[in-house]
Amino acid sequence: MNTVTRLTTIAALLLSLGANAQMPEWSDVQTEVWGVVSASWEDDVAENGKWPGDYTHENYATIGADAVVPRMRDDAIRWSKFGDESNQTLIYSITPMAIQIAGNTAVVFYSAETVTENKDGKRTRSVSTIVETLVKQGREWKFLAGTNFEPDVSE
Repeated sequence: MNTVTRLTTIAALLLSLGANAQMPEWSDVQTEVWGVVSASWEDDVAENGKWPGDYTHENYATIGADAVVPRMRDDAIRWSKFGDESNQTLIYSITPMAIQIAGNTAVVFYSAETVTENKDGKRTRSVSTIVETLVKQGREWKFLAGTNFEPDVSE
């Protein structure tokens, strides 16, 4: 094995060990909750009508930087449909930061990076920090509340 190949192999091994050391060790419940969050994004981007209706608790409320007051479930569904008609998500990436579980309640902290395109072809990249609360309803996790904001990463 030549020196370059040997160094490349060692570097790859060290990187993989470092990446695994940083991965959170989640319980089965945390993994289940993250699966719901991930699936909700897949359905939202697919614009198949499942998000937010199929995923949200009847008492769902959300607020973000673009809202003056919290939007209740019915308003969140209306705004989601409007967003689907106005913009298309071209690519997204979600990264979990923490998933806290207490009984039948989960609070999920994660980041989302998206690139969307409006009807005029203008593309917009955004990065958000998202905090969502889910509750166990029967055998399913349902979103109860959420908020998002764009972190200031200028410093």
